[in-house]
Amino acid sequence: MQFVDVLVRQAHPGPKEPPYASFAEKMEDAALYQREEGIPWPVVVDDLEGTVHQVYSGLADPSYLIDAEGRVAYYNMWTYSPVLHEAIEALLSQNGRGVVLGEGIDQTPHLLPSITDGWKGLRRGLTQSYFDMETAVPGSASIVWLGHQLRPLLAPLTLRERPLPVPVKIGLGLGAAALIALGARRRFGSNR
Repeated sequence: MQFVDVLVRQAHPGPKEPPYASFAEKMEDAALYQREEGIPWPVVVDDLEGTVHQVYSGLADPSYLIDAEGRVAYYNMWTYSPVLHEAIEALLSQNGRGVVLGEGIDQTPHLLPSITDGWKGLRRGLTQSYFDMETAVPGSASIVWLGHQLRPLLAPLTLRERPLPVPVKIGLGLGAAALIALGARRRFGSNR
C-alpha cells in the first residue's frame, strides 16, 4: 500500500501567503507542507492550472483509494480518517480489488476534523483568509477559530485515525442527549 498527497492549490491565500505565481513557489510550499506536517510519504504537485485537481472533482479535501488494478475502490468527498481506515481494511480484506463500503462513495461532509484542525490554514493567510471564509459561509471561520481553542478537548474525538468503538459512540450520544434534555428542562422549566 502506498500513500500520496497531491498539492493542488494554495489553501487560504492572503497577504503572507499569496496565491502561487510560479511552479517553483508551489514546489517550495509542498516541501514546507511535508516538513511541517511530518508527512513520510510523497507529496506531488499539481500544475499551476490545477489540471489534476479538476480531473479529481475540484473539491478541497477529497481522498481516493485506488485498488490493485488501478480503479477507484473508494472516494471520500471530504477526507475523514476513520472512514478511510474502514475503507482500507475493507479493500485489504478483498485482496486489494474492487469497490468497498457499499458503492465506494462517501459524500458526507465530515467537518469536525476541519473545525478542530483548520485554523493552521486560515492563520497562514492572515486576516484575508478569515474574511474570505466568513464572506463565503458566515460564521465558518469563527467556528474554526473556536474549534482551535477547543482542540485539546475535541482532538481525541475528531482527529482519530480509527473509528470510535460502538459503546463509546452510544455513550457520547446518550451524554449529548442528556445535556440537551437538561438544557431544555432548565430553559423551559424556568418559564413556569
